[in-house]
Amino acid sequence: MLEGQLGKLLQQAQKLQEDMMRVRDQLKNMRVEADVDAGSVKVIANGRQEIIDIILDPGIIHPANSRVIQELLVSAVNKAIEKSKKLATQEMNKVTGGLNIPNIPGLF
Repeated sequence: MLEGQLGKLLQQAQKLQEDMMRVRDQLKNMRVEADVDAGSVKVIANGRQEIIDIILDPGIIHPANSRVIQELLVSAVNKAIEKSKKLATQEMNKVTGGLNIPNIPGLF
């Protein structure tokens, strides 16, 4: 009886691992957007915290604005990464049922 329970537990763990890897692959194709300064700077990231695109409103591109643009870019990138982390957590919680599984290196 113990062997049967252990076998079932191992099967469940394997399925959970497969589901988590599937979600990891899906997150690469999911997108989040973050914008700052009323949309003058927009950053698009995927669910794996990779920056996909940075879009600047041409109206803010002027040499005198370079320092402001740098600050806006940093702000928008950080905002996009935070949204991406939330997306990844939400998607992984769908698989784990909300279990607090430690951050596994290479998973995100």
